[in-house]
Amino acid sequence: MAFDLLIEKGTVVDGTGVARFRADVGVSAGKIEAVGALAGSEAGRRIDAAGHIVAPGFIDMHSHSDITLLDDPSGESKAYQGVTTEVVGNCSFSPFPTGKVTGAELRKDVDLGFSQSTLEWDWSDLDGWAGRLEANGISLNVAPQVGHSA
Repeated sequence: MAFDLLIEKGTVVDGTGVARFRADVGVSAGKIEAVGALAGSEAGRRIDAAGHIVAPGFIDMHSHSDITLLDDPSGESKAYQGVTTEVVGNCSFSPFPTGKVTGAELRKDVDLGFSQSTLEWDWSDLDGWAGRLEANGISLNVAPQVGHSA
C-alpha cells in the first residue's frame, strides 16, 4: 500500500489503554490508514520517529488562549507539547460577547494577559471572534466557551 506519509519506528501510545508498542503509522489524505509493520510500503514522505512517541493529539481542557492564538496563530508552545485542541473561555472570561464595550476598554479593564495584545478587537460576538481567528490562520482546533462574566 502507498501512503502520503509514513511515520516509521515510533512508539505508539494510542489512548486505548493497551501498553505502548513500536509500530509504523501510514497516513493518506490526512487519515491514519494503517498501524503496524509498514517499513516496505511506498510513501510520499517519511518521518523517522525512532526514540519518539507517536500519539493522537491532546486536548487542553483549560486554556486561556482566547487572544494569544490571535497573536500567535501557530500555537507553537502547545503544538510542541502535543496539544492539537484547546478549550478556551475558562475562568469566567471570554472575549465575546462584548456588547458596546470596545476592545481598548476591555484591554484596560481585564487583565488575563489580554492587555499585552496589540490586536485591534474588531468583533463583538462569537462569530466575529471565530472569523478573526480563521482569517488569521490557526494551526490548532479551538473549542470556545462563553465565560459567565462576559
